[in-house]
Amino acid sequence: AMETLALAIVGCGGMGGRHLLGLKALAESGLNNVTLAAVCDLRRENAEALADDAAELLGYRPAAYGDLETMIRHQPEIRAVDVTTDVGAHHRVAVPAFELGLHVLCEKPLAVTMRAANRILAAADQAGRLLSVAENYRRDPICRLNKALIDAGAIGQPRMLFDISVGGGNRIIILPWRHDRNVGGILLDAGVHNADLMQYYLGPVRQVYARTRRWEPIRYRDDSSGNLTGFYARWAASIPDQIEATAEDSIIALMDFESGAQGQWTSCYGARGQGFGQGGVYGSEGSLRPGGARSGRSPTLRRHEGDEISGDDLLSLVPDHRLDELTARLFGGERLASYDVPFPVADRSLLAIEIHEFAECVLHGRQPEVAGVEGRQALALCYAALESGLLDRPVRLNEVISGTAASYEADINAHWGLT
Repeated sequence: AMETLALAIVGCGGMGGRHLLGLKALAESGLNNVTLAAVCDLRRENAEALADDAAELLGYRPAAYGDLETMIRHQPEIRAVDVTTDVGAHHRVAVPAFELGLHVLCEKPLAVTMRAANRILAAADQAGRLLSVAENYRRDPICRLNKALIDAGAIGQPRMLFDISVGGGNRIIILPWRHDRNVGGILLDAGVHNADLMQYYLGPVRQVYARTRRWEPIRYRDDSSGNLTGFYARWAASIPDQIEATAEDSIIALMDFESGAQGQWTSCYGARGQGFGQGGVYGSEGSLRPGGARSGRSPTLRRHEGDEISGDDLLSLVPDHRLDELTARLFGGERLASYDVPFPVADRSLLAIEIHEFAECVLHGRQPEVAGVEGRQALALCYAALESGLLDRPVRLNEVISGTAASYEADINAHWGLT
């Protein structure tokens, strides 16, 4: 049998439940390298509920705990934690976990502020333990193909990137905390995915100039169902009819990449009426429309002299492109230009892939693809945009990472006692 990593999930809410489904997908893949040894949550009833779910899904019941120290005392074989708490608690779990000698897989966004992120990175460094950030979008087969096409020069030298999505109206998006500035809000929680993917494709952003707004200060309960609602059904009854939103819901940003490419990132979750989404990367030889993470839609490529290329025809442009073995098993092939997998299956497959990669890194001493620096870089793009919106000037990402531009975060740091 394969060597397995004894892992504990810390944070037994909706995201912990999604990671458990990821572990089930991994267990069924024939490439399992993880044992879920324990689950941990300050709210013991959440921990017990997730342990019960695990018994049903995995065929064995992990022990349930209310705190890390007790867990490690009782189960010293645990080498790593998967942190799926709310983002405000990431640094409050990851830092003590490193001090206990554990490796950490941390959900995105890495931390609630840049200061909290820097604490996590310092603790990982101090402990000499691995930190991986659970950034699932880039692991999607379609995103892997986008990256391969760009790197192979299929559109020439990248010049411009556009990432535009508009919608949301005045509804509560999944759960009320996504509108709470003290846990980052929707532009951080969802925006960090965009921030990671844009920099995955074109390299680091150097500077951003943004306008940010809170167009909908009052949000109303949304009773229609979306893709993710099933994961959070247990908490749906507790959502009030209306809430006051304190986080921004709109960002329009211009980005300068270190490569010299330029980008426009618009993410508006406060637009009523007809929503729309548009994305593309434009280079010296043509354009790439990226297709979607978790949708299976093929990218489309158009060169200035020719017709549109999509689907399997794209694969001839990247003859060496291969997905890793687990991704190929879960999505149905090592060279995919599209896939037909339902959203919930795609979601848990991507979580299986990021957990598997983390376990491989711990077991074999390798570096994770999205380590602390990459996780912090995505967070820095979000905060540089929010900072720019407040300061009304361009903001460089290194100002945000070093803490020299931190006006926007000041009261959030105060809220969490990050002084």
